[in-house]
Amino acid sequence: MPNQRQDYLLGQIQLLRQFVARLLRRREEAGLHEAIQLALHLQEKLFAMPAAEFLRLEVSEQIAALRKGESKEEGHAKCLAYATLLKETAALYAMKDQPDLASGARQLALHVVLSVAVDQPAGDTTVNVLLAELTASLGETELHPPVRELQEKFDQRGR
Repeated sequence: MPNQRQDYLLGQIQLLRQFVARLLRRREEAGLHEAIQLALHLQEKLFAMPAAEFLRLEVSEQIAALRKGESKEEGHAKCLAYATLLKETAALYAMKDQPDLASGARQLALHVVLSVAVDQPAGDTTVNVLLAELTASLGETELHPPVRELQEKFDQRGR
């Protein structure tokens, strides 16, 4: 992803984080829908395609779409941006009292982060922070089989 576009998306993700934090403090029901729409819009920008298209893809296909035409580093950055958007979207779904959607978004985010983690040297701070946050937010939730397999592969690497 060109640096200018990446900087824009990262800035927008930071604004989304601030929006989510404000909603959490104030419990503004009216802003939830707007924040979810913003998160979806940013995902469309990241994928450079409408949500109806990328949401139909399997997770591995979504990851491949994010990496397509990018260097390994840029592909990983796009994947981590997507995982961050999913994590924030999960927080919004949780506030909207939609725990199944929140859990699904967290599992998808964890899947994406783990796909990056197993594909690079251990020790990336961004990856480790996202992994810790997502793992904590999922708690005792049963991981979906593909996510569990990636988690086991990552754990076998010896962090």
